[in-house]
Amino acid sequence: SSSRRLAAIMFTDIVGYTALMGEDEKIAFELLKKNRKLRKPLIEAYGGVWVKELGDGVLASFPTVIDAVSCACLIIRGTSGIEGLKLRIGIHLGDVIFENNDVFGDSVNIAARIQALAPIGGIYITEAVHKNISNKKGIRSTYVKDEILKNVKEPVPVYSIDIDSLH
Repeated sequence: SSSRRLAAIMFTDIVGYTALMGEDEKIAFELLKKNRKLRKPLIEAYGGVWVKELGDGVLASFPTVIDAVSCACLIIRGTSGIEGLKLRIGIHLGDVIFENNDVFGDSVNIAARIQALAPIGGIYITEAVHKNISNKKGIRSTYVKDEILKNVKEPVPVYSIDIDSLH
């Protein structure tokens, strides 16, 4: 059965993973294991659901944007101690369809597309997320620019999370 609901969608990706896999599969798999070990408990601790892994990317959903952004900041901070593990994260808030332990909709695509635009070690969010965190103490975001995303009708205002602002 399927259900439609509002969710904060987080998409993460390991920077340079495909190239590393081509160079040294053993090191690439070890990095993937360390990545899972870091992210999975944090996603669960913030009430998130690890929806699926797509190669080296992870799709997760959260009931609130505060939980998604807080979790993303801790994930990025956690990578600093793991050699070779550099991530990009994108978060969007929108209407999605949950079906058979998977999630579908434009919101998933938008989260994935802005993740790909984020700098190494960075978190990009959409305006929908920004509006929900803009009045929250201890979380700062900065407008980056309006992005035209593949298969998205309107330009999407993109913001960057100041990871160090979250205590």
